Amino acid sequence: MKTLWQDLRFGARALWKSPGFTLVAAVSLAVGIGANATIFSLVNAALLRPLPRVRDEARLADVNRSTPDGDRFGMVSYPDYLYLREHNEVFEGLAAHTLAPMSVGAQGAAERVHGLLVSGNYFDVLGVVPAAGRFFLPEEDRAPAGAAPVAVLSHRLWRERFGGGDVLGREVVVNGHPFSVVGVAPEGFKAPYIYFSPDVFVPLSMQAQAMPGSDIMAQRGAGWLGLRGRLKPGVTLERAEASLNVLAKQLQAEFPEEEREQGVAVHPAGHVPGEVRPQVVGFMATLTAVVGLVLLVACANVAGMFLARAARRRREFAVRAAMGATRWRVARQLLTESVLLFAVGGAFGVLLAVWMNDVLMAFKPSGSLAVDFRLDVDWRVLAFTLGVSLLTGVLFGLAPALQASKTDLVTALKDAAPAGGRARQRTRTAFVVAQIGISLVLLVGAALCVRSLQGAARIDPGFDPEGVQLASFDLALQGYDEARGREFYRRLKERVAALPGVEAASYGRAVQLSGLMFANAVRVPGREPEAGQPPPVIMSNAVDEDYLRALRVPLLAGRGFAAGERGVVVVNETMAKQFFGGVAEALGRRFALLPRAATREARREEEQVEVVGVARDGRYYTLGEDPQPFFYVPAAQSYYGAMTLHVRAAGGAGALMAGVREAAREIDPNVPLSGVMPLGEAVGFSLIPLRLAATVVGGLGIAGLLLAAIGVYGVVSYSVGSRTREIGIRVALGARPGDVLRLVFRQGVWMLAVGLAVGLGGAFALTRFLASLLYGVSATDPAAFASVSLLLAAVALAACFFPARRATKVDPMVALRHE
Repeated sequence: MKTLWQDLRFGARALWKSPGFTLVAAVSLAVGIGANATIFSLVNAALLRPLPRVRDEARLADVNRSTPDGDRFGMVSYPDYLYLREHNEVFEGLAAHTLAPMSVGAQGAAERVHGLLVSGNYFDVLGVVPAAGRFFLPEEDRAPAGAAPVAVLSHRLWRERFGGGDVLGREVVVNGHPFSVVGVAPEGFKAPYIYFSPDVFVPLSMQAQAMPGSDIMAQRGAGWLGLRGRLKPGVTLERAEASLNVLAKQLQAEFPEEEREQGVAVHPAGHVPGEVRPQVVGFMATLTAVVGLVLLVACANVAGMFLARAARRRREFAVRAAMGATRWRVARQLLTESVLLFAVGGAFGVLLAVWMNDVLMAFKPSGSLAVDFRLDVDWRVLAFTLGVSLLTGVLFGLAPALQASKTDLVTALKDAAPAGGRARQRTRTAFVVAQIGISLVLLVGAALCVRSLQGAARIDPGFDPEGVQLASFDLALQGYDEARGREFYRRLKERVAALPGVEAASYGRAVQLSGLMFANAVRVPGREPEAGQPPPVIMSNAVDEDYLRALRVPLLAGRGFAAGERGVVVVNETMAKQFFGGVAEALGRRFALLPRAATREARREEEQVEVVGVARDGRYYTLGEDPQPFFYVPAAQSYYGAMTLHVRAAGGAGALMAGVREAAREIDPNVPLSGVMPLGEAVGFSLIPLRLAATVVGGLGIAGLLLAAIGVYGVVSYSVGSRTREIGIRVALGARPGDVLRLVFRQGVWMLAVGLAVGLGGAFALTRFLASLLYGVSATDPAAFASVSLLLAAVALAACFFPARRATKVDPMVALRHE
């Protein structure tokens, strides 16, 4: 221990005396280790972190319906759940759950929240203890439909909406129905998955009230429940699956139509749904492999720098050996310095990971798409970072330490240049070439994403999002019928239109470019599909008479809708040309909107509509889509319980939306507004994958560029150090500084040329996977490839310059004085 402490102190002093080397090496390692720590934070949050407040998670298992080929994707009907719960012999308890958006009103205000319908034994199966009150009773689970209006609040909702006071027995309005609060869930409880924190829990017996418009409790063919059970002691997953499949065969025999080919799959309770777990694990593995490459080249760079530094310390090592130090003693000292340096890099890497986690969390959608997902640097991440730092420190410090400890005493004490080691030089050169290639691939990907973002900013979406604010609501959650719903729409629109600064207010069923759009099957006379082919399905949006004016959508011909008008549509330019032969020719033409089941028997339900206007083409689902047919149908044509209010106004959005909220509250305080945001922000959702790709790939590309520069510098610097005697002889024989520069640059240019060739080939092959994310730019865009190649070449040549300049200053008398 005394010797180890001595090595640590001497290693710290040695690193402190070489601040330039220590800083560059630590930064290189921080980039590589920090990138790995960031991705491990993501893996930890998605797959490893235990569910909080849950007892003995190892015995929990998820149950899905499965197809004969073993795919685990199906959810379970309520009758099937009851049968499996009552007849299985492998679970201590089997619980059911399903997600449902809900509206919760209390104290004169309502908000839309994440709700979870659960069976009465749900909390008992998970082993959760309430923070206050109780959970659901068995009789509340078995109560007739609608007879158990009780609710459990999340700790967050209890604290934020009720101030953490006494809420037991108080009434809250859930979807327009009174519920009595019987308990509060513990703080931090998440279920059924690590990223989901329900705000309110209600019994499955209240399904009709929690999910208005659907009554599926008795439908055996309706799969809508996820199941989670607690295995009995000693029961394996395989045994549980085999036992439940016996029950599944019994159900198939009794209900052959509904249960045909329905098996059961049992797997460990996961942090993500079982049906998407393989994709999530594959994505995490890909990210881990990418950042692993970055760490590999960072470590190789530092190993090369250690070799170059050891070449300059060879006289020190020779003196140690001459005084009796064994080769292992010298190697151990160098290995201690390596581990110490890697530990410092790991510490900086943790700080970098904290910052990178914040950057990644900035891409998390807000509003109704929000998930409770956090990237924390907890003890698992710290342990992973420490392990990576120590392991890489030993692995990549061992070879330089052993090589440096092998010293020729006579040569080293004379301070002569070391002999070359061509095999080792080729290995270091190969690492740098690979690094240049990897950096080029990452930088090209980042350049394509940036150019695509620039192109997306120039795309005309066909409407003007500036100055438009959104507010969504779902009247179906409050049990509104059509008459009440249309009256609510009318009164809210009148009040909002009267607010100061409002130019136009309008309703739309969907928000363009927000990732959600609806479609209709149509039948156009003279354009019927061939026999056996389905009718064309065209995207559409149900809007009111002020929509085109509110979003400033230009009309090329005809007119818009009148208030309350039915049986008319406005088509876009592409639909007019594709189905009617032109813009002018489309006016007055008629076609049919088909029902969901477009069969011959359902033809009597077709809705005939007339084209009264033609609007300019726009973008509807994504900014990168090709022009496609689209039409607007009047909201008066059909009633929809969920709509989004579009308000165009001059002035501040804060005061405007406060007025909208107040207007909605005056009409019905139990109707919450959701998705309150500028239209520009909603449109930006379609660019989230591209922005995330540009940030991640760009960050790794810049890291690779930095490491490539360090690698080139290290290899060339080491080469100059090992060729000092040769350079001295050349200068003594008359070589000029330009000749020496060319000699040194030749090695760097060769590495650069090979690395660029490898990188360009890899970029052409791999950037095609980005094609689906790019807008207005090709995956083989010459400008991106050329600019990145020039940038990388400039950085690599700059890294060559400093060792080359040092080589020109070699004094031949110093280099040859021992000859």
